[in-house]
Amino acid sequence: MQYFFIIFHYIRKVFTKIQQFYVSKVIKQCGKHFRMYGGFYLQKPQKLILGDNVTINDGVYINARGGITVGNDVSFSAGSKIVSTGLDVNKDKFNQSHIDKPIFIGNNVQIGTGAIVLSGVTIGDNVIIGAGSVVTKDIESNCIVVGNPAKILRKLKREYE
Repeated sequence: MQYFFIIFHYIRKVFTKIQQFYVSKVIKQCGKHFRMYGGFYLQKPQKLILGDNVTINDGVYINARGGITVGNDVSFSAGSKIVSTGLDVNKDKFNQSHIDKPIFIGNNVQIGTGAIVLSGVTIGDNVIIGAGSVVTKDIESNCIVVGNPAKILRKLKREYE
């Protein structure tokens, strides 16, 4: 039984590397050192741009229908969701249609476990989004945000201060 687990673990690791290579080729643009740990769901890969050193963990959901641009040194924690489309609430409920709005994520951003980033949002540089937070509006640079809707918990000092 022990050998079965070792073999299974090795096969899963190889499959993840193959999937990582595939994703890096089907998305619109992929920077250097893209890493993924476990499977994730990606819709409309041709509208996703990833910078350098981007990490995507297990169970992440990315819907790039409206376009998503991700900067360098960004990490998506397990179960986080990035959704660049939403319902048009101005239409009557019988003719529900979607509105696609782009999402921009800056450099050095950590998106916590189970966090949700909704369409039309811009996230600045050096931002930490707490676990389970729901980002509905733009987030300025150099801060930690938490909650539903996400609000600034505290500002981060810049490196040069």
